[in-house]
Amino acid sequence: MEEWCEYMKAPKSKHIFKTIVVGDAAVGKTSLTIRFSEDKFDPDYKMTIGVSFATKTVDANGKSVKLSIWDTAGQERFSFLLPTYYKGAGGALLVFDVTRRATFERLPQWVDHLVKNCGEIPPFPVILVANKTDLEEARDVSTEEAKAFSEENGIQYFEASAKTGAKVKDVFEELAKLMLETIYG
Repeated sequence: MEEWCEYMKAPKSKHIFKTIVVGDAAVGKTSLTIRFSEDKFDPDYKMTIGVSFATKTVDANGKSVKLSIWDTAGQERFSFLLPTYYKGAGGALLVFDVTRRATFERLPQWVDHLVKNCGEIPPFPVILVANKTDLEEARDVSTEEAKAFSEENGIQYFEASAKTGAKVKDVFEELAKLMLETIYG
């Protein structure tokens, strides 16, 4: 009952957007989601089975926007579930691990999957997120390569670290702004 009372006191959002977080397994999708929604980081990797959820309200261009975040499993064996999770999405974060080149090299497949299930990019808002930038000494994908990929695909690019929290809030707030602009002009 106490949670319900707190929910009723929470500011109501006029805009609610389903946000999907996609990318290969172990790139930090769950860590980014938890860092943003709870401001926590757990160094112990826990594989997402299917999808996990989080919500958080942000300010985007002076408007209250509630993000319903769907953190999807990145393992190939769960790929058959993804189209179901994509339905109704207003935008996506496409995440790769800067210390694992293979996760970057598979980005074209993720873009194709998003286009097939969500529509052309743009107008469907997508942000490319290079995660684990705190591991600079182990970096295997350059900023220039990632920026080139994002420009070729018409999507914005951010470098972030779920571990330190660097740029995580900025990524989600920017996606909220893009979704508002896409829907309301």
